[in-house]
Amino acid sequence: MLNIVAPIAGKSYFFDNEKDGFPKPFIEICGKTMLEHFVKNYENVKNKRFIFILKEEDVKRYHLDDAINVLTNNQSKIIILKNETQGMVCSVLMAIDEINLNDSLLIVNMDQIFEYDLNEVISELSLNDAGVLSFESVHPRWAYVKCDENNFVLEAFEKKPVSKNAIAGFYYFNKADFFVKSAFDMIKKDVNYEGKYFIASTLNELILQDKKIINISIDKNRYFTFYSHAKINEYERIKNA
Repeated sequence: MLNIVAPIAGKSYFFDNEKDGFPKPFIEICGKTMLEHFVKNYENVKNKRFIFILKEEDVKRYHLDDAINVLTNNQSKIIILKNETQGMVCSVLMAIDEINLNDSLLIVNMDQIFEYDLNEVISELSLNDAGVLSFESVHPRWAYVKCDENNFVLEAFEKKPVSKNAIAGFYYFNKADFFVKSAFDMIKKDVNYEGKYFIASTLNELILQDKKIINISIDKNRYFTFYSHAKINEYERIKNA
């Protein structure tokens, strides 16, 4: 079983519920909500289960959980958080009790889509202990990986462009246990960025355990992120051209 965890309980710097009228998952892109685009992007992935981590306010006020259940035929697990955590690592750890630690784990951003067959991508990643997708960038917004000549990750960095391999919000772990142990190790060491614990740092803990982490480079023209209104407008211009 592949557990696909989408933490969407964190604060958005480019969206505001009051100004936009609705939370980020309900922002419409080419006539469909961001949430619909996300779920559809994974429809060909086999033997999967979604786990969504939501803010209590988005559930009570906007019924985000109901929308998820409709789109996934009530097959998703929903975890509701009353308060913001200290980063994505902490949010994902809230799902520990819902995951068989021997099953594979995929942690992904909800605000992005890939124009790839993700079933094939995941099959390739599964040949290793863990893996990420990366695209070419040098913007300090992203996390980065340094790789050897065979594209195995040597080190990961948060918000530091030490290479052109920007992680595309897509982290695969062959066993969920790999992530959990690494997450606890990094938290014990207090490895954080501005007080937040990010997923990229767990890769360094895996490397210390002699795990193999593969990086698959993807074409940035086939990867679309919706982290801001400007990026959404750019995507709509491309699709409507």
